[in-house]
Amino acid sequence: MSLILGSWHFSANLDFENSFQKMMQALTVLPHNDRNAIIEKTTAFGQFLTYNTPEAIYEKQPVYLAEEQILFTAAARIDNRRQLAQTLKINADSQVSDGSFVLKAYLQWGKDCVNHLRGDWSFAVFDYKKQELFIARDPMGYTALHYYQNEEGFYFSSSIAALLALPEYPKKLNEEYLVRNLTLWGETEVEFARQTPFQSIYLLGNAQTLTIGANKRIEIQTYWHPHTISIKKYRKKQEYADEMLELLTNAVQNRLRCYKPVASQLSGGLDSSTVSFIAADLLKRENKVLTTFSHVPFFVEEVLKDKENAYRIMDETPYIMETARASGNIRPILLDSKNYSLLRGIKEIITLSNNVLHGATNVYWGLDGIKTAGEQGFGAILTAEGGNSNISFAGIDYLLPFSFSTAARHPYLFLKKQILKPIAYKYFRNWLNSKRRIVFSTEKYVQNIFLQPAVLNHYDIINDIRNNKTDPNRYYPDILELKKLFIELYQPRSYFGGLFNHFFGIEYRDPTVDVDLIEGFFRMPNEAFFDEDYNQRMLVKRMMRGKIPDKVLFEPKKGLQSADLSYKAKAEAAEITATIEAVRYSPAANEYIDMKKLADTWNTYLSLPYVEPYEIQRLMKALLFALFLQKNFD
Repeated sequence: MSLILGSWHFSANLDFENSFQKMMQALTVLPHNDRNAIIEKTTAFGQFLTYNTPEAIYEKQPVYLAEEQILFTAAARIDNRRQLAQTLKINADSQVSDGSFVLKAYLQWGKDCVNHLRGDWSFAVFDYKKQELFIARDPMGYTALHYYQNEEGFYFSSSIAALLALPEYPKKLNEEYLVRNLTLWGETEVEFARQTPFQSIYLLGNAQTLTIGANKRIEIQTYWHPHTISIKKYRKKQEYADEMLELLTNAVQNRLRCYKPVASQLSGGLDSSTVSFIAADLLKRENKVLTTFSHVPFFVEEVLKDKENAYRIMDETPYIMETARASGNIRPILLDSKNYSLLRGIKEIITLSNNVLHGATNVYWGLDGIKTAGEQGFGAILTAEGGNSNISFAGIDYLLPFSFSTAARHPYLFLKKQILKPIAYKYFRNWLNSKRRIVFSTEKYVQNIFLQPAVLNHYDIINDIRNNKTDPNRYYPDILELKKLFIELYQPRSYFGGLFNHFFGIEYRDPTVDVDLIEGFFRMPNEAFFDEDYNQRMLVKRMMRGKIPDKVLFEPKKGLQSADLSYKAKAEAAEITATIEAVRYSPAANEYIDMKKLADTWNTYLSLPYVEPYEIQRLMKALLFALFLQKNFD
């Protein structure tokens, strides 16, 4: 995806152009095909162009329209070009760039154009007549847009690196963001989702616009509200599956438009198998083969003997190969990332994102996959990160409508799931959590994440968790609440996917978060995700039955990411030990991370024959945060 940036100085300033050039220079390390900028009066816009679609070679951004007196720049893959061309009465041939479509849409509808655009996009407009800046981004795409304001001006960029390079920006840690992200304490709060690790630098959220005018006040609006969509009722459940299959096929088709060949991630699970199968079927019509990239464990013998194997699929290779065989048009590439260490991934993600993230132990294979795909000449990789919460959504069994036939056939299940379960979840949640095989309790997580006690006490986190019951809620009074949660939880994935797109010159594209598909998902009633025997995730199984093998569709166990993590960490012990020692006495790291406890815990792990994967995950996450602090604040 291309990258945009810009600045608006509120008054004439001799350093204005110098500041903007610093922003541009900070991004020259990124692998874009071209870069351009326009400085007009006290406003400057730039674009770093990636040839992400065939039409991108004709992209000319930013542009200044003298008659309208607007400065404009965009980064976009527009999926509804044909419909827009008809409405706007413009040519949709291969020489009209996607950025041009966004500009034409803005000239036609103004700020309301955001409701007419489909795809992954962001854009900025400065109106010299109104002295007003307007920036916007798509609802659910892999897109990132940061901004910063001080007394002198307003600055924005797809990459936070441009803002950190500003001479005007005093680099300071956003302590509460760091603490919340490390501990998962209150992480889903709306205000928290807009923040970054750096004070005063914010994110524009999914489906949001930002306007700032002559009064220098920022106004943020959310323009897409799928939770207001009415439920649709069909007579037969298969009709829901047919509708969703059509929507998903269109979403995949739109994301195959690329300047270079398109590959796909294939984990062996329901979502990636569905997306890959559909993509391969569409490419077959063009006599093209779909290449898929899959992460598989290097320590195969060990994981197959692991006790976790009884509950999870530790090696998904057989399921990957089953889907490839059923398709007949998939070339699977299996990556065990044996030469890509955990710490290499962690250090690289800190460099490319200037941020911290929860999934520290999954980074290495994600980076390995996207780099390998880029080296092999691919321009985009299809993902299915959003699929668990729409096409393979589980639904809520205790909210199913009453059915005499189901109650008669399954009286025990009816009593258990639709009578006792909601009562237990509502009134005995803490007791149920204590009986789970692997307990996720926010309180226990916080106590074992290596946060310094002084910081823990300063924010009074444990008491807040106990008093406000901030453990994950398993009781939802209606299906809509759980669907809305999906939109909120996808934002970090959307953000980091956008950063990957900028850094590697190859795009992640997720058809499962296509706007039309998500709106279709919100129209689905709860019962669409079940059969008459209380079996869940039935929507995708109806969609793909007879296509994807039953072995994949009806496998009861889930795959485990980084399944050989414990064995990989042991094999890379020397590198991890050396890194812990190197950061152990960092002043910035030690202010927040108990590095002595972390080092002692790691040494204990080394003496044990086996360590649970989630223990390694916590330690490596804390180490990632320590390395981030050392790099940015020592």
